[in-house]
Amino acid sequence: MRILIAGAGLAGLSCAKYLVDHGHIPIVLEARDVLGGKVAAWKDEDGDWYETGLHIFFGAYPNMLQLFKELGIEDRLQWKSHSMIFNQPSEPGTYSRFDFPDIPAPINGVSAILSNNDMLSWNEKILFGLGLVPAMLRGQALC
Repeated sequence: MRILIAGAGLAGLSCAKYLVDHGHIPIVLEARDVLGGKVAAWKDEDGDWYETGLHIFFGAYPNMLQLFKELGIEDRLQWKSHSMIFNQPSEPGTYSRFDFPDIPAPINGVSAILSNNDMLSWNEKILFGLGLVPAMLRGQALC
């Protein structure tokens, strides 16, 4: 069966891989001349790198880890400490950091939230933390 996929981002390309695994013929259409969607990066003619946005994921995503294993590229992962930096809407040009320590997810995210005192109030931290409880207790189901 031939199946049309709109978009050659991570979801579209992953879908194509699994369709091929099941004997189908995917046809992937992409509006841009670069594959990868929000994980795309490329060099221009001057040798400078351009990135389109998000190209990280957390080690707590078992579906991503499984996909990388199936593709034989899990040894290419570069695990790094990271921070999320946000512009303060109330004070343009002022930034707030969420520093994720090198401890297992999602505990590292809880720590990053709790250690940020200039963007989140304690009430917001508690509400955010309560929203994470289901993920912390049940994790992410594998497809």
